[in-house]
Amino acid sequence: MNSRLKDNSKLVKTGDIFFAVPCIDGSEKEHALEALERGASSVVSALPAPKGYDDRWAQVNDVIFTRYLFAKEEFANPFSKLNCYAVTGSNGKTSCAFMMNAILRAAGKKTALLSTICNLTGEKKEEAHLTTPGFLELYEFAAKAVEAGCTELVMEVSSHALAQGRVMGIPYKSALFTNLSHDHLDYHGTMENYYQAKKLLFVSELLGNGIGLINTDNSYGNRLYGELFFKDRISVSKKQFKIADMENGIKINNYNISLFGEHNIENAMLVIEWAHEMDLPEAALTSALENISVPGRFEVVYNKNGKRAIVDYAHTPDALERTLTAARKICKGNLLLVFGCGGDRDKTKRPEMGVIAEKMADKIWLTSDNPRTENPESILDDVEKGMKSGKHKRQADRREAIKAAATELQSDDILVVAGKGHEDYQILGREKIHFSDKEQLIEAL
Repeated sequence: MNSRLKDNSKLVKTGDIFFAVPCIDGSEKEHALEALERGASSVVSALPAPKGYDDRWAQVNDVIFTRYLFAKEEFANPFSKLNCYAVTGSNGKTSCAFMMNAILRAAGKKTALLSTICNLTGEKKEEAHLTTPGFLELYEFAAKAVEAGCTELVMEVSSHALAQGRVMGIPYKSALFTNLSHDHLDYHGTMENYYQAKKLLFVSELLGNGIGLINTDNSYGNRLYGELFFKDRISVSKKQFKIADMENGIKINNYNISLFGEHNIENAMLVIEWAHEMDLPEAALTSALENISVPGRFEVVYNKNGKRAIVDYAHTPDALERTLTAARKICKGNLLLVFGCGGDRDKTKRPEMGVIAEKMADKIWLTSDNPRTENPESILDDVEKGMKSGKHKRQADRREAIKAAATELQSDDILVVAGKGHEDYQILGREKIHFSDKEQLIEAL
């Protein structure tokens, strides 16, 4: 599908229409001029036309809404032909989305999935570059899903996407809220701004007549539920369910679920309630949850000789604490941890994660996550500000850190490698190199 609509100036080709979406740094005029140089037939902008470009410039009051109207026409309003389901929150989005997709498939539906891990159209799998794609990419994906015969779309919706209007015009049949914890403050600035961005999914035209299901076992979920005034909002809490641990997962009411940990109890209870509200068959719910697996989400990648190694995407303080709590629950020996923090991202969470690691793990290796353009040692310095006991080791080379931890893994111990989960790359400087925690663990063990 080759659309003439563009909102990324670097992708513009001769004859395209470019939408100069307002930027935080005010660079939209610069992008518009680049689009014109690349041959755009016209630019849609809230700014007046620069001298000499009157004939290729359309000034409008609202670029984002204008872009929506054009996309709706260009892609034949694809979202009106799909049942759309959203899930948002700091943690748990991917696990919920995978469970929802599995249940719909077990019910005989042809589904499309947009997630942090991958994008699926029926059986076709594509790499995911963002949790929620850009606005025009979303419309193009939806059009392809309709063309492929899909009737359902499950998608993770990020706070960035909500704040930037990337999901405008999608009529969600339901939306799930998992939780809210310290993350993305480099973008939102404050937790209040972060919360208000998430709340947009439930108070805008996006949900419309749809159903909002909210985990109220956390303070922000409880607040969100109290601030919503539409009738179809549902509080979901652990006290509504009968919960038990099993050797190979968790049990909620009569459902055996092949996932571990308190965080997955909260994820699964939301999805179970969602499936009931959507009137999906019990048989589909039962079979999907029994067989569910989510790459890089508390994924056991080694389980031999009493030793276990787990890969998890936990990269926020709350997620790390939840992952280590789940691991501690099944660990008979020492709990080993390898983790780091990403570069060029929220620095304030680094010492918090150091505190949690020191409190919950017996042996710790601090290492690089995606350092990007930051000095890896400086990132480790920030994490160390939250650590006092000195029971950790520093090894900026992630491969060597994993190898060192694997060497010390004994019978009855559990090793958790946190932060990257499903990712098969590491970003060093501006270069993306192949790197998989899962592959490194299997090789080391």
